Amino acid sequence: MARARGVLVAVSVILFEVWGAAGAGGINIARIRIAMPMTIGPPKSRACKAACFFSFFLNILVFVFAIRDINILPKKFISYTTRMKKKRTRNQYKWTLPLLGLLAIALVGTFAHLHFSDKTPSLPDPPLKTLAAQHNIKLGNFAISSHINEKPYEQILTRQFNVALLDNTPNWYFTDGGLRPSPTTYNFSTMDKLVNFAQSNHMDMQAHHLVWGEEKWLPDWLKNGNYSKSQLLDLIHQHIATVAGRYNGKISEWTVVNEAFTRKQHIFGLHDWWADHTGDNSYIAQSFIWAHQADPSAKLILNDFNNESQNSVSDAMYSYIKQAKASGVPIDGVGMQMHIDGTRPPNKQAVINNMRRFGSLGVQVYITEFDVNMSNVKGSDKEKDKKEADIYYQMMRACIESQVCHSFSILGITDKETWYNYLGTASDARPLPFDQHYNPKPAYWALRQALEEK
Repeated sequence: MARARGVLVAVSVILFEVWGAAGAGGINIARIRIAMPMTIGPPKSRACKAACFFSFFLNILVFVFAIRDINILPKKFISYTTRMKKKRTRNQYKWTLPLLGLLAIALVGTFAHLHFSDKTPSLPDPPLKTLAAQHNIKLGNFAISSHINEKPYEQILTRQFNVALLDNTPNWYFTDGGLRPSPTTYNFSTMDKLVNFAQSNHMDMQAHHLVWGEEKWLPDWLKNGNYSKSQLLDLIHQHIATVAGRYNGKISEWTVVNEAFTRKQHIFGLHDWWADHTGDNSYIAQSFIWAHQADPSAKLILNDFNNESQNSVSDAMYSYIKQAKASGVPIDGVGMQMHIDGTRPPNKQAVINNMRRFGSLGVQVYITEFDVNMSNVKGSDKEKDKKEADIYYQMMRACIESQVCHSFSILGITDKETWYNYLGTASDARPLPFDQHYNPKPAYWALRQALEEK
């Protein structure tokens, strides 16, 4: 409906231009053309925006020539207007051809935009989220603030998924100058926008992350503050109470602490800023306690990567959760980011066994940031797509068959907008189920197949 509206307005704008340039209607038509784009506003259709741009440009030109056809000029110019009438008649065709040339540019530009703009693909029913619900699994994807007004992105997100990932939005410093630009001020503009978007589309929300020890996503005032351990814990408490408290009852799941265990083991050379500056990992348990106080109805997740199979990271998390649960720490789930390396995908049965191991502790398993990095995979594009699709299928089946995995979230929709694009080390990651033009890849159909099976 929105696209049809955009096309209708685009065609209407062009027809007004043709009518005016042909000399029919004089100043009244010029006034209509000038007023129309400003009155109705350009719809979200990119084609209509292009047409309105060309319309405004041509409005100015046509207005200049149309204004000569009425007597609104001062009296001292009337005689001049009369004398110029014959000359204007002789010269009118001199202006018609250039104007028609500009109209041709407008037509070509507008219809090229219509033809080449990304379109929402036609996907079969029922949508993925309906198929996932049959397995008691919620299906999530990344609600990117700069893309939720882009029709293909918004329509795929809301039609195929029922959980909006607010990824990195609760971070202390990430976008719009940071969520917490000073110790006492907060900037909730982006997060409010995404929460409103999710609510208006009847989507649950999973928010990432309340506490994350990645130094580059922490504000300078914090890193340069020379705070003591007790002061740092107070700042965490204030942050959680303020952020989680603001959205109390609105967020389904919070990833409360992220990457504490991989960073403690310095995987990929990473460090946990919070543990390094407080001297231990006591902030983890405290963060969960404070998050539960601020938002009692939300599920609270301990999130990390490289923990989908049994290894040193998942072993450390298992031991910690077992001890923390025994002490009354309100940890509801373990989050597995699952940024899969296409050259070394995990074994499905090993993932199932590990998920069930965590399930035995009384926590649910959440796949929180799934994607598949294919940048180092050898082969043709077709071969890469096939291998990627198999990984999507196997990991969705692992989630289903484990019986303890109730959420599967993918970190993005289209390959044109993925975090790998900003790393500088993954030039051809192509990690997501839709290509750069929103066409469904084999990975999408593999997800669908996995969900259709019992």
